[in-house]
Amino acid sequence: MDRYQFKAQADKWRDDLILLAVLIALALFATGCASIGHERVEGWPQLEIVEHYVAHHEMRNRCSLYAALGSSPEACAVFSFSTARCDIWLSADFPPASYVVAHERQHCAGYSHIGDNSMKSMLANYRGK
Repeated sequence: MDRYQFKAQADKWRDDLILLAVLIALALFATGCASIGHERVEGWPQLEIVEHYVAHHEMRNRCSLYAALGSSPEACAVFSFSTARCDIWLSADFPPASYVVAHERQHCAGYSHIGDNSMKSMLANYRGK
């Protein structure tokens, strides 16, 4: 193998490693909202759930605020304690699987991701604690 063949092979290996790293990163981002703890946030109020099926770009614009950096959200739940309402934003263009909808409904019911206390903090901030 001459120098040029070696460089071409090294470049291919580098490109393969970059692709592998990107795929691993995407897999990690995709699971960002995949697990909900079994413990409900204490004192979480009952919220009316309203599901909105909107154009994909509208859902993405609303939900990207809550998604991991670099990830593309499938849906999101937005809480309003003052109106006792939880709005779930879903794509009408690419309707999510039923488990995604169930996941967002669990958020509305007060279940948070494992190790994440942001919902608890939101409720405490609303209550002035």
